[in-house]
Amino acid sequence: MQAIKQIITSKVLNLVIFNLLWLGLVLGRDTLIHLTLPALIVYLICLVNIGKLKIYQLVLPAVIGITIDCTLTFFGIFNFPDSSFIIPLWLIVLWFNFSTTVTLSLSFINRSKLLASGLGAAALPFNYAVGERLGAVTFSEPYFVTVLVLALVWSVSFPALFIVSHEKFTEKMSMR
Repeated sequence: MQAIKQIITSKVLNLVIFNLLWLGLVLGRDTLIHLTLPALIVYLICLVNIGKLKIYQLVLPAVIGITIDCTLTFFGIFNFPDSSFIIPLWLIVLWFNFSTTVTLSLSFINRSKLLASGLGAAALPFNYAVGERLGAVTFSEPYFVTVLVLALVWSVSFPALFIVSHEKFTEKMSMR
């Protein structure tokens, strides 16, 4: 049983699952949601039941990402023409998928807020640009402006994902 727990919570498996779901969600979007969403739900249930992750470690980073994407869409930075919501369901699912990597595979980034800020400014705009090239999102503003806005937003917000996903976050908040 301990070996199964170690496999399910391993950083390598987390990266594999994240990337497979990322591909399904970004390439397949709503057409593959009937496969990607149940797969993610099963994975999340396993992580929570094993005790490796707490619900807030999954929900809080996802809510931050969803809120930022909704805000950027509202202000016309992004456009999701096939979405009846402000952002599509597949993107919401993607944020819950990403919250597992923040807590597991990428947790080492939490050691340095400067590293988190720099990676946020570089890696997240890159991911959005890949999504744009794959047709998952349309940038409504000129490319350079969009990437600059994303770099500024995520240089500040990416460290916040690690702060709220840290296992001691609720303890720190209740002490105040």
